[in-house]
Amino acid sequence: MYLFFLVLEFFLNRILNRFWIFVPATPATHALFVGIQWVGFISMLALYVYSFLLLGHWGRRALPLTAAALILTAVDLASYVGIYIKLLWLLPLFFSLFFRDKLNLAFGVYFAARGAVDSALGGTGLYAWLFDLAWALLPLLGGFTIRKWAVLAAAAALAVVAASPYYMGMVLVFGLGLTAPLFFPLAVFTALSSKSRYSLFPLLVGPQVQLSVHYLVLAVGMGYVVRGELKR
Repeated sequence: MYLFFLVLEFFLNRILNRFWIFVPATPATHALFVGIQWVGFISMLALYVYSFLLLGHWGRRALPLTAAALILTAVDLASYVGIYIKLLWLLPLFFSLFFRDKLNLAFGVYFAARGAVDSALGGTGLYAWLFDLAWALLPLLGGFTIRKWAVLAAAAALAVVAASPYYMGMVLVFGLGLTAPLFFPLAVFTALSSKSRYSLFPLLVGPQVQLSVHYLVLAVGMGYVVRGELKR
């Protein structure tokens, strides 16, 4: 169910909702996209709630993780009252030290580094392309098995991107923060071929976090997979 809400938020908030700028404005399309936005917003709230429910379910051993998640989330949300301290990008790295796994640690370091560099440089420049490539290739660290459905999914993603490079490029830039659209089919292939189920979480979040809740999901997702709550 946790992954379901992330998939729902991915398709509604960061894919379908981005097509609004390309669709003629009519009462019907307006109503449609308002509906998409509301369901996407609800799925985002569900991710917040589900994340903390999982932390509570893990019991007393997860108290340091719960405390870190609560503090960093509260500090991040304080931006709505004029206090701009953005440190939530540290959360996946902190969780990776508890749920020790090669891929967890790799993505924990990746998102911490990306968050720090984006804060310093504004999220643009050649380094963004290098981060995108790293994001697409990191799932290989979890082990690799070529699967037929991974090949088919990657081929479908490539066909969509190739059929409309401009429109899909815009959607992927604003939806995932992906500066090189052709990295998306590569990321689909490596994530679905990875032996680690955790690779699905960074794939659905993207190389550059778009919403604060995504840091929470990336962190809690590590425990969700390691504890076996995400069934194969």
